Amino acid sequence: MNVLKIIAFGFLICLGQYALSQSSKHRLVILADMGNEPDEEQQMAHMLMCSNEFDLEGLIAVSGKYLHNQHRLVERQRLYPDLFENLINGYEQVFENLKIHAKGYPEPAYLRTIVAPGQPGYGMGDVGEGKSTKGSELLIEIFKKKDSRLIYIVVNAGSNTLAQALNDFKASHSAVALKKILNKLRVFENGAQDNAGAWICAHYPEIHWTRSNYQTYAYGGPAWAWGNDPDADKKGPHTWKPYAYNATGQHQWALEHIKNHGALGRLFPLRQTPTGRLAFIEGGGTIPWLGLMHQGLSDISQPSWGGWSGRFSEKPIKNVPSRHESVRADEVTYGDYYLYTEVSDEWKDPETKEIYNSIYTPVWRWRQAYYNDFQCRMDWCIESYENANHHPVAAINSDKTEKIHFIQAAAGEVMSLDASASFDPDGDNITFKWWVYNEAGTYTGNSKIIKHPSKAITEITVPEDASGKTIHIILEIEDNNKIASLHDYRRIVLSVE
Repeated sequence: MNVLKIIAFGFLICLGQYALSQSSKHRLVILADMGNEPDEEQQMAHMLMCSNEFDLEGLIAVSGKYLHNQHRLVERQRLYPDLFENLINGYEQVFENLKIHAKGYPEPAYLRTIVAPGQPGYGMGDVGEGKSTKGSELLIEIFKKKDSRLIYIVVNAGSNTLAQALNDFKASHSAVALKKILNKLRVFENGAQDNAGAWICAHYPEIHWTRSNYQTYAYGGPAWAWGNDPDADKKGPHTWKPYAYNATGQHQWALEHIKNHGALGRLFPLRQTPTGRLAFIEGGGTIPWLGLMHQGLSDISQPSWGGWSGRFSEKPIKNVPSRHESVRADEVTYGDYYLYTEVSDEWKDPETKEIYNSIYTPVWRWRQAYYNDFQCRMDWCIESYENANHHPVAAINSDKTEKIHFIQAAAGEVMSLDASASFDPDGDNITFKWWVYNEAGTYTGNSKIIKHPSKAITEITVPEDASGKTIHIILEIEDNNKIASLHDYRRIVLSVE
């Protein structure tokens, strides 16, 4: 017999501006081949606009396939940490206005202290005794901090600076200390742009390592669109309207909503080749850190659950190769290695009703939300609080904490989930959407689970055949604002007894 049940959680009263507590933020380190092409500067300008959402601990300029000291082009033979510093200078000019809109933005002076150059050479050829760099030393200092939180490392180029840091730490610390650090690392590798990633995974298998060869390029792509690219099916949903459905249209959107918004916006470059051709904005280096922004949706230790950084395998997979042929040739010489790799989603675009089912869909399904997020944040650089939009806050049964909720449920049970305490700081109307993230859970049946998917209070019926399975329910709220709609999320994980 079904039982109607109200799930009770503790609750938090929020007055005024809602902000994450400092202790709940993720620690973030970014390794990037600054100067390789303009998309790195696009990514890092965007990241600085979101830097109130995480604790940034390192900005390390590193080498990779396209930037190293043996490259045939002179301009690609050096590292460019000064590009980080240039962006921080722009950030400093809008910093005071950003603080009007959100808590937690890091001080510009602090950001300058965490910029460092890493390995100048390519791959494992530049790793070894006596090859420490300021970047590898900064990583070791981060490892040594008395901070129990996990360390999320984004590798937007080569991984050899991380390899150097791990080897140096191993040489100077006990096996117990090394194991503790390895278990704290969460690495997201964008495109495997040198041979060090596979080497690290083979020699330090305890590291939780995610490799993205596809989804990482789905922020604006992944079609390698030079102007009017006919391969439209690989660019995903059109979220930069009213501009054209191509890379040029994306840059026109950015010129309106990003470029003309203060000193930092002016530093957002065109992603343009020397011949004048445009490629889709932000390349592959935004998606890796974007998922840190909604802790009520994503868990960095559960890549198969999905979120703004995409969705990956439930377990590490053996010998997932780099997307680059030259890197793959080296990887096979290191022995077996295991890492998390991409998986597909199916999703219907609510605007066009088009159904997407591909390796890129786990990112594309959030694209409208993250484009809107960037657009609204850029207003924070120049506008008063009253003239900008701010994020709504989702609540589950009066609990406004940004976290994932876990519920033990019985097969056949009926329960109520209440989001009516959700609010918008600007007083905007909020729409509610409850949905089942089928791919994230283990229940594969066809039972109707959600009774009122667009109401603040919904009714959940646990399927009779779901014993031993998990069901992931997403609460997605959206404000109704003339600038652009902002979103917030809460994930409810039902474990069915």
